[in-house]
Amino acid sequence: MKKISRNVSLVLSSGGARGLTHIGAIDALLKRGYNITAVAGSSMGSIVGGMYASGNLERFREFMCSLSRFDIIRLSDLVVGKSGIIKGEKVFGTLRDFVGEVNIEDLPLPLAVVAADLVNHSEVVITEGDLLTAIRASSAIPSILTPVNLNGTLLVDGGVVNPLPIERVHLPKGNIVVAVNVNAPRNESYKPQKNTSDSAISKTRKLINAKWNSMTGGHPKRNKASGIFDIVTHSFELMQHQLTNYALQHQSPEILLNLPVNLADTFDFHRSKELIELGFTEMEKVLDGYEKNGK
Repeated sequence: MKKISRNVSLVLSSGGARGLTHIGAIDALLKRGYNITAVAGSSMGSIVGGMYASGNLERFREFMCSLSRFDIIRLSDLVVGKSGIIKGEKVFGTLRDFVGEVNIEDLPLPLAVVAADLVNHSEVVITEGDLLTAIRASSAIPSILTPVNLNGTLLVDGGVVNPLPIERVHLPKGNIVVAVNVNAPRNESYKPQKNTSDSAISKTRKLINAKWNSMTGGHPKRNKASGIFDIVTHSFELMQHQLTNYALQHQSPEILLNLPVNLADTFDFHRSKELIELGFTEMEKVLDGYEKNGK
């Protein structure tokens, strides 16, 4: 198909491991000749967007695709403390190794990173300062990943306030808005892989649930479905879905890729290669429709 030269302001949603499909969506856009000139992202969308804006997307892809289930547990840096289950220092330390010390305002294209301020109960849009600190704050799922203290404020996951920050992306005249939402309603045609009951991931979840329930006075033998880990992540996914629906009722990007919330669990990062490929395939379909209509 003939390449199209269009400038794009790209918006990438929150969504945990599902956000790895953002990488494939970017691949499809670039393959078709779309020129991404600005990015806004929330949570995982801020990580992928930050990697792209800083020129490190390929290194990030290679890193993610190299991870096994065991690697994910090792990098999770489990703490089971009052402010969260995962520190995140190991994985973000690894990202620091190839991103280095870089400020958002020095990137070659505008980047907006969305986080939530727990102190002032407000949305925070970060467009300057240390890139890794910003995306670490934007991806701090409440009660799961420990918050980030930045300039006297306590920041957590941007999905709490704005999981699809369409209105936060830099939009020069002539640009079209392309949004990738991985918090769309469930679609049973997607058949995500299931962890076996004795898998490392399953055992780790059970351990986290048991420890947290014990700390908070709950019953240590609760089943997996009622564990704190699963309650928090499923509740967070529901909230993101509702906030995204509200945003899309008020704003309509020229190109929108919707992927269902049951595509993958929040921490299915061991499925990176599969999810990236799916993002590419699904964005190709959306672009086919957009271009067929003569846009």
